[in-house]
Amino acid sequence: MLFIIGLEKNPEQCRKTTSTAVRAELKRRKKFSKSGCRPSSTRRKVMAESVKFRDPRVHQKIDRHRACPRCYRDIDECLCAKVPVFENLISVIILQHPQEQYKQLNSAWLANIMLKNSHVRVGLSWNGFKSVAGESAMPSQWGILFLNNKGKAGDPPVTIQNRKKQFSADYGFLKGIIALDGSWKQAKTLWWRNPWFLKLNRISLNPAHASLRAQTREGGLSTIEAIAFALDNLGEDKLTGESLRENFRRLIIGIA
Repeated sequence: MLFIIGLEKNPEQCRKTTSTAVRAELKRRKKFSKSGCRPSSTRRKVMAESVKFRDPRVHQKIDRHRACPRCYRDIDECLCAKVPVFENLISVIILQHPQEQYKQLNSAWLANIMLKNSHVRVGLSWNGFKSVAGESAMPSQWGILFLNNKGKAGDPPVTIQNRKKQFSADYGFLKGIIALDGSWKQAKTLWWRNPWFLKLNRISLNPAHASLRAQTREGGLSTIEAIAFALDNLGEDKLTGESLRENFRRLIIGIA
């Protein structure tokens, strides 16, 4: 899942903000435990609904000893020969948190086998941009995907902002995009551990439609959906994005 709203702050600012929020939450819980207060009926209903609609497979993992080394599905459910391959013009690199690698609902490896010009890197930190994208790559020609939690109807589906926070209506200079693959918490961990992300352009996504799978946060998208949406709006053939979403729906989510 890709959900990295608010990570435009630098890593140290994020840590401070998070620490403050955690302290406030602990203080609130302590107060409620003493007073015997309970969440409102509306709040309890929202909490119940979020649990009700959460996919029970969200924490299930594939046996690593039975996983295909390319698509990371069980060998009896290998996807490699079941999907088309597209020659994408914009390079795609997925930085995957190690805990996501064998998850049942993970979509990063499906995107990887469907996009010829793509790579998945599993880890927590990488020694600079060029160690991920190659020695000839320039950070000014690459962007990292964000989801816009402040988007409104009528806003552009994609906005591009450089490291100086200057907006660009042109996307022709982009050679590649980077997507973080992991939960909200895992994505923040990747962000904190890789300060070189700040050298990249920020590509903010403002999707009009909800994710095909239940997300833990409103407005969240799976990694493959975020990549498909970005490619749709950065000049790639629309068939590429449509096929990514369709095969995710059919092969990972399991909706016929």
